[in-house]
Amino acid sequence: MDASSVTNLCRHLISSAIQRCRTSGELCRLTVSLKPSVEVSGPPLVRVSISDTGAGSCVEEFQDVKRLSDSILNELHNGVISIATTSIRDSEIFHYNIDLKQTDRSKRLAKLPLSFKSGATFSGTEVSFSTFHNVYYLLEDIKYFFQKMLIMKIPMVGIELIVDNGKLTEHQCVNAILANECNDSPSEENDACFKSGLVDYARKHGNKKDCICYSCFPTREHLKTGSGMVCKSKKNTETTIEAVVIVSESSELIDPSCSRVCGSKTEVIYFSDFLPGMVSQPLLKALQGINWKKYGLSIKSISEEDGCAYIEWDDLPQGSHIDIAIHCHHNKLNLPPSTESTVDKNLASKAVKLALNDLKEKNNGVLLSAHAVKIRSYAPDLANTIAGLISTSKDSKFKKECASLLGLSSHDEKSIKDIIKQKIISVIDSNDREPQTKRKKEIGHLLFNDASSEESEFTYDDSDDDEVSFSCFDL
Repeated sequence: MDASSVTNLCRHLISSAIQRCRTSGELCRLTVSLKPSVEVSGPPLVRVSISDTGAGSCVEEFQDVKRLSDSILNELHNGVISIATTSIRDSEIFHYNIDLKQTDRSKRLAKLPLSFKSGATFSGTEVSFSTFHNVYYLLEDIKYFFQKMLIMKIPMVGIELIVDNGKLTEHQCVNAILANECNDSPSEENDACFKSGLVDYARKHGNKKDCICYSCFPTREHLKTGSGMVCKSKKNTETTIEAVVIVSESSELIDPSCSRVCGSKTEVIYFSDFLPGMVSQPLLKALQGINWKKYGLSIKSISEEDGCAYIEWDDLPQGSHIDIAIHCHHNKLNLPPSTESTVDKNLASKAVKLALNDLKEKNNGVLLSAHAVKIRSYAPDLANTIAGLISTSKDSKFKKECASLLGLSSHDEKSIKDIIKQKIISVIDSNDREPQTKRKKEIGHLLFNDASSEESEFTYDDSDDDEVSFSCFDL
């Protein structure tokens, strides 16, 4: 573990606690407590305690902590990290100290006397230390880390963050989360929780607010969501990559106070084995390799800052924002927690594209290619022409049949024009989102859904220009 600050140490210990909770298979609680205090002599201190009711830890889990950079000593009170842990089958509670002042790293971990449970049955781990770190900065950093973790909505795990100090009335008891929509059911699908968590994150304007912004998002329906998942098995290890893409649109100008932390850019949030992770070069290449033009998007740049990926878009409509989250999960849950495992570039790219396709499939007119948008612009004139031909015909039987095919009871030209326009747009949208192989094998969408019609002459070219052509039978 490369940790050179108290905030990184906290993140590592919280991540370890989350993994213990997940592997326990039971309803768990994770508590992070900050207790500021003032020493008689010296600067203010903050007592940090990270406890969980998970499966209990083993000494090997703290090897990374033992290898902490010596520079962290400048931020710890006495250089000592205290550990108490027990598993459900233990009758004792094991106590350890990690003394970072010990120059011989192999001797930093010291075993202390046991304490007994006196017949009680429970499991859990508590890690604590004192730091000179500013309590407000530490609190905000942990809250930010929690907000990211909450996107996963990990089943069966409740999380709380508490600052125990009467003087800090604003933060005296800060509950990051006490119950999730998915917490009470171990059988809840991970991808459903992941999607729901990112929706909640987007409705909070990307972590800038602690609560949902109902002025911009009165309901969840104001967000258009798509998800994709791919799996790959190799050497007895199954890797699953999930991706969620959310497009939010606002017809009105958003109040500046509601703007997201990263502005109009998209922060690609990455998770590795249910924990916030660092974006790797393979993941950046996966994002760069996607043909975004297929989805009507144009990228200005993709950059990496402090382990996070940001996408800057060209000509994104005002009031629109795109959120993307990716989760890479390995089925070997007994491995030590890691937030920097490599990600398969091809799998990640496929998962994101599946999410984009899913979003298009569920939402007409969203993420259309530039060519489809161009064809859409012809729909009003084409509908007007066809409706005019029908309404000016002197053949009453023909007019009646046309109205019947369109699902209308009258020959009113405006009604005919409106329904034809809707059908044309629907055909364009459907043909723009279907996969190439499916389009070539299936009969194209017809304006007049007549089973006796000939096969459509629809053609599709999966080139960078996304050229799409429609026959007169399609439209």
